[in-house]
Amino acid sequence: MSGASPDETATQRTPPIRLDASEQDVYDMLHEPPSEKNMGQGNMALQSSQMSCGSLTSNPMLNAKLTRKKVQQDMELLSNRIERLRAEEQRAKQKVLETKMRGQEIISLQKRNEQAAAAKELQRRLEQEALNAEVQKQQRKKAEHRNALKQTFNAMHSAKRQQVELERRIKHENAELLKQTKVAELERVRRNREIIREQQKETKERFERQRQAHQEFLAQDFIGMIAMEDKRREEVEAEIAVLEVEERQHIERLRALQEEQRAAYDALEEALAS
Repeated sequence: MSGASPDETATQRTPPIRLDASEQDVYDMLHEPPSEKNMGQGNMALQSSQMSCGSLTSNPMLNAKLTRKKVQQDMELLSNRIERLRAEEQRAKQKVLETKMRGQEIISLQKRNEQAAAAKELQRRLEQEALNAEVQKQQRKKAEHRNALKQTFNAMHSAKRQQVELERRIKHENAELLKQTKVAELERVRRNREIIREQQKETKERFERQRQAHQEFLAQDFIGMIAMEDKRREEVEAEIAVLEVEERQHIERLRALQEEQRAAYDALEEALAS
């Protein structure tokens, strides 16, 4: 197109930036619809424990133990699912961070290409002007040409030095951000694991105390032991309800991270399209 400015010409000559194979795989995975695999699993634990009550025996003590054991198994399964969701959440955060870093690198590379194209166009104009001036005055053309080349070299050298310093600072900031994110997430996971271990230990000790009490006082307070088992079952069911809420929160955070990562890739597409 005639009448285009040098900046527009340099931008049009900028070579396209392409994603490598691993980044394209991540991009394709993020554009798939969010999985709903785990959305209905949280409510199945309590429902399965309640459904098992239909096969109770005529022994009330045995019924209470069977019901309590089933609820405990459901709670363990739910805890395992939450651990998997936490791992998936960490991977999603890592992908979001990598996508943003990749976008910054692409923008930096585009700026370098534009600067190189602009410098090349400037040099071409200076050489053409020098050739036109040579027809009128050879000596003046040589002096102007030498000065123009010197100025161009100094400008390119200064721009390159500034660009190298900018890239070094961006890489350092990205590395620090990634380090802080990893440390914070690892600490959070460690604390959660410690809490779960303490809860499991406390539950095991409580079951052991109940078992010993059952052996010592079964003949004296049979009906009271059944009530105790029922109370423990209700406590476990309450813990399951809390874990279900936590599971839903993890799922919602994962969805938000997927949306954030999808937005980052959309921004990356716009940068590539420009």
